[in-house]
Amino acid sequence: MIDSDGYGVELSVAGYQFPEHIDPRIRYSWLVIAGTANCPEGNWSFRWQALSLDDTVELADWLRRIAAEAGTSGKPAHGPARLAFTEPNLSFTATRDGGEIALAIGLDLEFSPPWNRRATAGSPFVVDARLAPADIATAAKDLGAEVDSYLPPGGRLLGRAR
Repeated sequence: MIDSDGYGVELSVAGYQFPEHIDPRIRYSWLVIAGTANCPEGNWSFRWQALSLDDTVELADWLRRIAAEAGTSGKPAHGPARLAFTEPNLSFTATRDGGEIALAIGLDLEFSPPWNRRATAGSPFVVDARLAPADIATAAKDLGAEVDSYLPPGGRLLGRAR
């Protein structure tokens, strides 16, 4: 999710937090998320077990909805659309800005830039990216495909089918 100015965040799934755990509920629970952030203040990389498998599927679905809503109605539904997770490392806010989506990506704790490290969560560093709905849709598709390779046998998440 990098805009034409080079600002934004790239995310990828680096693996399971507990890949060898005998209990599948633990093995398939948390994913290590790796990424890079680019903003006017600088660039940095991060890596941490920040999203559950369910969270990662939810993020791909949320991005897909944001792109579809902006593509059909011209704006995310009902004002800013927000997404946050149990672990506060990553959050998103999307608003319509002309023909693009203004995506504010909150990076907290282990995802914070090296010049803005804190021991407590709650005031994330925000990286802004302006993206076309098609770019958001592509990010959703790519993340969805990546997450699919991490689904447990049968493709089930906490009782719901994917």
